[in-house]
Amino acid sequence: MVLLDGKTLSRQILSDLKNQIALLPVKPSLDIILVGNDPSSLKYVSLKQKRAKEVGIGGQIHHLPETASPKDIFTLVNQLNQDPKVTALMVQLPLPPHLDTARILNLIDPKKDADGLTATNLGLLFQNSPQAVASATALGVVKLLNHYQVPLLGKKAVIINRSSHIGLPLSALLLAHDCTVVICHSQTQNLDKICQTADILITAVGKPNFITPEFIRPQTIVVDVAGDVDFKNVAPLTSFITPTLGGVGPMTVASLLSNTYQLITAG
Repeated sequence: MVLLDGKTLSRQILSDLKNQIALLPVKPSLDIILVGNDPSSLKYVSLKQKRAKEVGIGGQIHHLPETASPKDIFTLVNQLNQDPKVTALMVQLPLPPHLDTARILNLIDPKKDADGLTATNLGLLFQNSPQAVASATALGVVKLLNHYQVPLLGKKAVIINRSSHIGLPLSALLLAHDCTVVICHSQTQNLDKICQTADILITAVGKPNFITPEFIRPQTIVVDVAGDVDFKNVAPLTSFITPTLGGVGPMTVASLLSNTYQLITAG
């Protein structure tokens, strides 16, 4: 069993990115919109800004109250879209329930979409367009698999997530690597049986210990995006597996900043 160590790989990516950014004539910036005071979001946004500064990316956090109206956010996104000093922007998820997440994300100019979550970029991704900005989480997963030379060609990948920021972009990226992709979700029947057919199982459910040994056949490759895997009991059955901490999370941040660099060099 090999650990897919995203923490170490992300450090290397960020180190290389810092050297690339140092050669740019203009310093890139990443602005982050944060609504409310969810503890996990506060922590994650702080980490993103810290890593951005370390590699030479500027920008600011726009922290709005949880009671912010849709109009408040629409106005802010439009301002950042039009600000030439803002290279890229993102909205930290999840948003409070009274806000229409899809509508807000799709207000972002696709050419400033650092997190790769607009419908435009998702569509370009399915077209395998070089202009597409991939979801940072999905991109982080594929970079991790590629780094460890996990075979993708012709393999069956089962993804437990159908969201526009994880499951769908992951399916597009894996299809581009000639995987056969199956997407599962909350209404999928016989989920454990389907997972047992996977060469690669990618889970993003958000339920601790959701994936138990009954879901795994020997030598399966397991990528845990959302803390779903009973690691102690599942890991011995796998050929490759992400750790509970230090797997996909650091790769998402590194990919977000790589996307920011891509956006300024493309523009």
